[in-house]
Amino acid sequence: MEMRKEIKKLACLEERSFPFFSLYLNTRWDSEQQRERLRLFTKNQLKIGLDQIKGREDWQKIYPEDQKQIERFMERLIRRSYEEGVDGMAIFSCSATKTFLTYPSIIPFENQFFLSTAPILRPLVRLSSQYQDTLAVMVETDSAKLFEISLEGLMAEFSIESYVPGRHDQGGWAQMRYQRHIRDHMNKHHKEVAEQLTELFDSGKWKRVVLLGQDRTLANFKSFLPERLKQRIADTFAIDFSEERSRVLRRIVERLFQREKEEVARQIEELMERTPHGGRATFGLNGTLEALNQGKIQTLYLLTSFNLPGGQCPRCASLLLTHPPSRQKGSCPFCKGETLEIDLGEEMMRTVLRQDGDVKWVDENDILKENDGVAASLRFGSSRSLSIKGV
Repeated sequence: MEMRKEIKKLACLEERSFPFFSLYLNTRWDSEQQRERLRLFTKNQLKIGLDQIKGREDWQKIYPEDQKQIERFMERLIRRSYEEGVDGMAIFSCSATKTFLTYPSIIPFENQFFLSTAPILRPLVRLSSQYQDTLAVMVETDSAKLFEISLEGLMAEFSIESYVPGRHDQGGWAQMRYQRHIRDHMNKHHKEVAEQLTELFDSGKWKRVVLLGQDRTLANFKSFLPERLKQRIADTFAIDFSEERSRVLRRIVERLFQREKEEVARQIEELMERTPHGGRATFGLNGTLEALNQGKIQTLYLLTSFNLPGGQCPRCASLLLTHPPSRQKGSCPFCKGETLEIDLGEEMMRTVLRQDGDVKWVDENDILKENDGVAASLRFGSSRSLSIKGV
């Protein structure tokens, strides 16, 4: 599956008057005790959710069906054998709309449970925004392994073995000719691996490439790669070919997460640099909300600590601040409709996703901290960069 398309589908689900369950789990377990703790976590959260809806008879009638669906899935999940490359699971359930969706993750989620009228997407979007589908290749002089890695885990693995002659004890010209012979075999092997890697890359699904091996081996291998692929190499590092595959995958993903954080920080710095010169960017909540309501946002950047209430108009779908000083609370300034209180960060994220934009949740960033925890790159036009510190 393509996770970004799936997330957009979830973001496009209309909010209803039915309970919608969102459950995020860390399934990186190596003992029965960890599995049991996960079972108890789910059971306790479902009980807490039932306590929270006391007095809502319509929800109480629907709740048991979702509870059963989730518990049945959890039993199957906990009983399954270890699945390499899957360390997290997101579950979405709404029996009233016949919705039950599960999404595996190569990265563990924090165990969290949400009960709302729409799927809570922040944990899923946060992870997906930090990872792009990746091709990784482990290269030696006579063998190679290709890994197709998506957010859902290891999708496929290929091994390539080639014959490369070993060393012998002759010296002089014979030794030199033999070394050239070995080098020719190695070049043939690297060329074959490079061709297979390029064919996979040109399918268009894979956004980044990681090379694993010794420096001299990788330098020779890279000489056979086309320039378009070299430009998408996100990381190179040495690794022991005898390393367990699960450890190799985790190391790749952890390093890519760090690279993505650095890339996002660089993007925000570039946005700040070009904003005073009419660049297509906005910083601060006022300007970002204005751009969002106009459908201008290409990429929304939010601090993970961003947590503000807001208002949304059901009539025109505009997002608003809850308590602007010059606006009557609960009244939409655009269509005068009555607004509803919402989680502003969650709804900003959902709106941008519905508009075919991207969302990046950022753990730490000084520029965002100074601008209400929010910024955006714009598709077209420009929006004034304003701040609402103190609101």
